[in-house]
Order: sequence, then structure tokens, then C-alpha cells
Amino acid sequence: MDYKKQGVVAVITAALAMAGCRGSVPVKSGAFPEQKIEVSTVDEPQPHKAAITLAILPFKNNTGDANMDQLGITLADLVSVQMSANPGLRLTERARLKEILEEMKLGLTGVVDTATAVRVGRILGANVIGFGSFSKLGGKSLLSIRLVKVETAEVVGGATERTRDFSDLDRLAEKAAEKLSVALAPNR
Repeated sequence: MDYKKQGVVAVITAALAMAGCRGSVPVKSGAFPEQKIEVSTVDEPQPHKAAITLAILPFKNNTGDANMDQLGITLADLVSVQMSANPGLRLTERARLKEILEEMKLGLTGVVDTATAVRVGRILGANVIGFGSFSKLGGKSLLSIRLVKVETAEVVGGATERTRDFSDLDRLAEKAAEKLSVALAPNR
């Protein structure tokens, strides 16, 4: 289709849409052969499911061992990677998250409360934020994650995973992400 023909078709399509026409409309325009143009009005909402924008914050180290602080960042990254496989989710960029946390003087050792997590979520443009902690209890390692709606600060789900130690982080993140995906399903 040449540019002149495209212009004519665009004008006709716009005029039909403004007139409230919908469906398939046959159009004949002088030197151009008859075509059918699909038109739908702007005021007809198109069905679609809004994706959830999720931010996973670094997990707080509750082990008492400062050497494990980096583990909170690693676990958050692994959970984010696992969650990114979910087609109904959009995840915030980890570099942007780091920048926001540094600006807020929170560092990367984990967010301490829901109010702070919600504030970070708003700045990031996320509508759900995931945050939590990891610890060692009675010879077991524990990862706990809460999912909070940024708009209402309502806890909409969570996950707790226990393991012998933190040596199999991939499995730990995978299991946590499975539970989080199930928790988010009704919120779409």
C-alpha cells in the first residue's frame, strides 16, 4: 500500500470511529480497490488483564552473622528471577531498586517494616512489594517473605521456606516463588 492510499484509509478509519461505527466497513475510494476496514470505537473497553508490577526487596539478615548480609541480596535476586517466569508479572529492575534504597539510606540489608516497603514500592511504581527475612532457628535455615499491596498496605500473601542450611539457594528461591505465584493469582 502506498503512502497516499494509507493516508486515505487512515482518514476514513478515523471518521468512521468518531461516528461510532464498529465492525467491518467496506470502503471504496476512487482509484483504489474496495477494502474492508476494521473499526472499533474508543469508548468500548478492550478486555485485558493488568499485570502486577512486583518489586522484591533484599531480605533482612536475622542470623546475627554480619558475614551473611550479602545473602539477603542474593536471595532477593534468585526469587526475582524465579518470579520473572510468571507471565502475569512485571518485575522492577534490580539496579533501580538499589538506587532507591541507597537514596533512602536503607542500604541493602533489608527493609525493616511494611510502611518503608510500601514507600519504596510507590517510588518504584510497583503495585505489590515482596520483602522479608532469613534466619537460623534450631539448626534449620528459614526464609520468610510477605507480599504487600502498595496501595493499601494489605498483606496479600507470603511464603516460608525451611531448609537444613543455605547451601541450596536455587531450590529455596524456587519453592518460595511457587508459593508467591499462587498467593498472587487471585490478585490479578
